Amino acid sequence: MSMITGPLKYLRRPFTSNVEEGDKVVIVTDTRQDARVWQAIMSIVEDIGAEPTLAMFEPRPADYYDPPSVVASAMMTADVNVLVASTSMLHSPASMAAMASGIPTICLDGQVTLEMFQYGAATADYHEIATMKHYAAKNVFGEGAKTARVTSDFGTDLEYSVENRIFVPPLRGQDWDPFKAYRRTEEGREGSPMYACLFPGGEFNVPPVEGTANGVYAADLTMHHLGKIDEPILLTIENGRIVDIKGHRDAKRFRDHLRDFGDESAYEFPTEASIGLNKKAQIVGSQREDKNIYGAVHFGLGTNSDVGGTVESNLHMDLVVLQPTLYVDGVKKMDHGEFLVPLDRDLPADETSSPKVEAGV
Repeated sequence: MSMITGPLKYLRRPFTSNVEEGDKVVIVTDTRQDARVWQAIMSIVEDIGAEPTLAMFEPRPADYYDPPSVVASAMMTADVNVLVASTSMLHSPASMAAMASGIPTICLDGQVTLEMFQYGAATADYHEIATMKHYAAKNVFGEGAKTARVTSDFGTDLEYSVENRIFVPPLRGQDWDPFKAYRRTEEGREGSPMYACLFPGGEFNVPPVEGTANGVYAADLTMHHLGKIDEPILLTIENGRIVDIKGHRDAKRFRDHLRDFGDESAYEFPTEASIGLNKKAQIVGSQREDKNIYGAVHFGLGTNSDVGGTVESNLHMDLVVLQPTLYVDGVKKMDHGEFLVPLDRDLPADETSSPKVEAGV
């Protein structure tokens, strides 16, 4: 095994929280991934006293496609699965089945580098992020929220329903381990199979009501498969479906990708609407980090059954807007990526409907 350089204290955190001595740990990766990452993971797992097994294969053609069947079988017999392939696999059928059976997953996949686990989003205060998730649900949206609208300087103007889709994560105490895999049913997401630690992470997500979105969404930063976007990709949305994709080189790549690897459900949009809450996240050109940038939003297409929705697809892709403005039930809650409500405490009752609330964090 080649020498691993640089500090690994941040990368160790999800493993010391989820892996015990003697555990069988399956590390799912592919030949396109930065080899230093899986080498570092194997070293950490061995140091804990667990048994790592490396499952390496040729890259899948698209995010959330299954690994080879022999790997999927191995994932069902593991004590812990680690996803670190160059294509995201969290929403894949194999991953969903393993989590549904009670096997925790550590998800670090996508186009990552070892450096991403030494700096940036990986170094954040994850207790603070857990607190912000709770108050983002309560103060940015509110459990009774009905509609949301997102705009941006690049042309985004999309409205959609969130009625009965705001799930409030519990307010965690200091004794809670933010790196321990947990079931998303704890947040009221009934039927979700997700039992995972996402690292690096830092988002609050909402599954909009299917078929309700109308307008334009202009992705301007990063997306699954394409990585960093050179010029905005404009999606025209009618009744919750993508009906047109405009732009230049990246737009063509996106159209081709949906045509070649998507299904009818892959055109449903947005199936996920998330807010970034990681103050340490930086623009690196990888979906794993960029979508968590504090004040960014990312909207997803395809599968959302794991976050409380009803859509099943062979794809899930997130598209990031860096500096969005967000209105909830007509009240401005974010302005060009700046929060206009507090994310560290309850919002006073007399300020819940005021568009003049000052930033609290």
